[in-house]
Amino acid sequence: MKLDLTDRKLLATLDMHGRITVSQLAKKLRLGRDTVNYRLQRLIKEGIIKHFTTQIDATKLGYYVYKLFFRFQNVQKKEKDEIFDWLVKNKFVYWIAESRGRWDCNMSIFAKDIQHFDEIHSEFIDLFGKYILEQEFNITLEVGALQKNWKLQKQKRDLRKLYHEKSQTIILDDIDNKILNVIASNARLKTTEIASIINTSERIIKYHLKNLEKKKIILGYSISLDYEKIGKQFFKSIIELNVCSKELKNKIKEYCKSRPNIIYYIFCVGSWPLELEFAVENNKEYYEEMEKLKEAIPEIKGYETLIFPKEYKFEWIPK
Repeated sequence: MKLDLTDRKLLATLDMHGRITVSQLAKKLRLGRDTVNYRLQRLIKEGIIKHFTTQIDATKLGYYVYKLFFRFQNVQKKEKDEIFDWLVKNKFVYWIAESRGRWDCNMSIFAKDIQHFDEIHSEFIDLFGKYILEQEFNITLEVGALQKNWKLQKQKRDLRKLYHEKSQTIILDDIDNKILNVIASNARLKTTEIASIINTSERIIKYHLKNLEKKKIILGYSISLDYEKIGKQFFKSIIELNVCSKELKNKIKEYCKSRPNIIYYIFCVGSWPLELEFAVENNKEYYEEMEKLKEAIPEIKGYETLIFPKEYKFEWIPK
């Protein structure tokens, strides 16, 4: 589906304000409410918006984020389906994608500590280790999501930090946990609907939602897109740096804000310190972006490229 300017404005707004009401959205875009609602429902019906996500700070729930990369061997469709089915069902695996390049699979895991991560990893290896030719893992230090406002003639985009140095753990009550589980992948549910699902009053839901936002357990609300349906491809660049100082990190973040095709940055500890994720129209546009990046950041020693043809799971909380 080809997006016009109104569609792109709508998606850019929802990307940072996923729970905004249709009336508020119409006012922000200076359009009629019926027009906005029709556009929104069309984007959902066409599958361009896959779901509305609640961005949850896992560090405040006591989790670290570990990323795993696997290269498979002797894997046919049956074995591949078994592997990804197990990963999708594991409540601590919150993001999984099939990849092309050096790695066949990339995933992110919530774990309380390195021992917990080892338990999850060991269980997977016990089941599927014979299919693993090569693997790598790293620990995430910081993740930033950049507003998807492609071709809106806006030089600097909004940035939301989704994960950073581990915060003090906040103990949630039963209602908090239920709310987060209900809205993790359905952020636009009305408070009346949430109340009905977890069998409590709307007043209590509003109080708890406000408290979760105030404590920054809920960082924001966004959208998950099917990039293929809007003519985009999803790339990851794994980047080696000569140094990784605080000043260089800030420089990279500012650069990312100025480049509309960069949608996430990830700083990590492991075999490489930086990953950038892109939504671009084709290979040519991706490699042009990388040439510009190398010119702007001469500290880059080299990089390797992954393409994600399919995303299997993306949830912000262990479920």
